[in-house]
Amino acid sequence: MTAVSRYVGGLKAIVAAAGLLAMLASAAHAQVVAPEEFHVGDRIALTVEGPTTFSDTVSVRDGLILRLPSIGDIPLAGVKRANIQSYLTQAIGKFIRDPVVHATALVRISVLGAVGRPGFYTLPSDMLLSDVVMVAGGPGGNADLNRTVVKRGNEEVLSKEQVATALSAGETLDQLQLAPGDQMIVGEKPSSSFDTVLRVLSVAVPVLTLFFYFSRR
Repeated sequence: MTAVSRYVGGLKAIVAAAGLLAMLASAAHAQVVAPEEFHVGDRIALTVEGPTTFSDTVSVRDGLILRLPSIGDIPLAGVKRANIQSYLTQAIGKFIRDPVVHATALVRISVLGAVGRPGFYTLPSDMLLSDVVMVAGGPGGNADLNRTVVKRGNEEVLSKEQVATALSAGETLDQLQLAPGDQMIVGEKPSSSFDTVLRVLSVAVPVLTLFFYFSRR
């Protein structure tokens, strides 16, 4: 093999590698979904009125599509939850004349910390953050809403200051760009030294009473 052939072969290999990297980068970019957009597994409460009526809660499938009876697949890639009703009205209107569409995006998050009923909740994405606390049983007796944060995995996406502002301003899950799986952790009041003493006494007094009772027998 001549030097020229080796040089040409090397160039071809570099071009092929660059093309492969570009494809991988494009695929990775295509899979990135913004928090306020739809994710696979998200659900939509959907009612369609017209020549064909339909009412159900439907799930977003692989490929970010919505599969509707008698209509087929509707792509949802890039669609924001806040725009779902107008988007589906237009999309379904291609198959049904003048449909009346009611669509509400649902998002599943966990509400933890100082609330009455901590756990997972599937909620309308236009629900106020303050209402989320009430759905979870309301603040507990030791709750401090000013210490509430929102986490995504191990990352804090909304600080206690941001949550406090959102609660007072009446912001929604959509406005705050909460994503499925996010955790709202309602803060607790810091324990005072007096509270600590009371807890210690509540345990120590019964133990000491039993000790003296049995030691005198």
